[in-house]
This record gives sequence, C-alpha cells and structure tokens, in this order.
Amino acid sequence: MRRLLFAVVLAGLPALPALAEGVRVAAPSGYCIDREAGTGLGLVLIGRCEGVTDRPPAVLTATVGGPGSGIDVAGRGQELAAYFQSEAGRRALSASGNPRHVQLLEAVGRGNAFLIRLRDSGGRAAPESWRAVLTLNGRLVTLTASGTGKAPLGRENGKSLISAFVDAMEGANRRKPRLEE
Repeated sequence: MRRLLFAVVLAGLPALPALAEGVRVAAPSGYCIDREAGTGLGLVLIGRCEGVTDRPPAVLTATVGGPGSGIDVAGRGQELAAYFQSEAGRRALSASGNPRHVQLLEAVGRGNAFLIRLRDSGGRAAPESWRAVLTLNGRLVTLTASGTGKAPLGRENGKSLISAFVDAMEGANRRKPRLEE
C-alpha cells in the first residue's frame, strides 16, 4: 500500500468535466479545468475561472491512479494518518522529496475521502496546502488545493475548497464516463 500511495500522491459554474484515466475530473464552482495544461498522465490542472473574483486564487490538481488502485479510504483513516506521518508518507507529500520539509498539520476523514493539511517548506509553491485521497471508479485519486505565493489559502478557505473539490469529483463520478469526453 505504501508504494501505491507514494506513486499517487506524488502528486460561477465549473468547466465541463475532463476525463483522466477513467475518472471524470470536475472543478468546484468558480474554478475551471486548464485543458491545455494536461499531461496525459492522469494529472489535471485547475485554476480560478477567468473573471471570477469571489473565490480565492488557487491551484487545484487531480491525480488519478491506474485501474484497481483504489482502496477503502473511509475504512483506513487511522492507517492513512499513520502513513502520512511517517517518513515515507511525508516524502510522498513533499514537493522536493525531502520528508524533513513536510509538517502534517491536520488529518481527518470526511465521508469517503481523507483530508490532509500540510506545510511543505521545500517547494516553490505556497507552503501550506490541502490534499484529499479518495477512490473513484476503482482508482485512487489525489486532489490538491494550494494558494498562490502572493495569496496563500488560509485554513478555513483551504478546507472549504478541498471539500468542494471532493464533492464536485464525487458528483461527476456517480455516472460512468463516456469515451468521447
């Protein structure tokens, strides 16, 4: 499980959902998918929609694991918390790969998702961010919500944003994706 988590974590109206590795990726209200920045590797980038000013500036990402990578996130909250507090877990969360740069600030279950608030002093992005780990369509999905260097997300804004992202993703995946999307 540690190897699987390491691989996945390394990493208005919303825009139409994108399809990444068999999972529909949907942005929370006020945020839009950057269709030109997609990597084709199960990673989708999302930012605040043009002209939207009533939402905090943020960078959102969705990373989707391969078929069968999903786990029972809701039933493994304690195990996930222990993993992300370990050196290997902090290394997986670290932008630089250095576990000493990561401080786990909060870890909490939310329905079928596991939310993590962390501080990473080793990267170029805003030092504090939120992650969510959940399973959709049998695949492990990692969501990230970060502020920008000039506008970091506060705790409450970050938690609200990652929660809205989880809700958007779960809503978009209640039905099967179509191949033409």
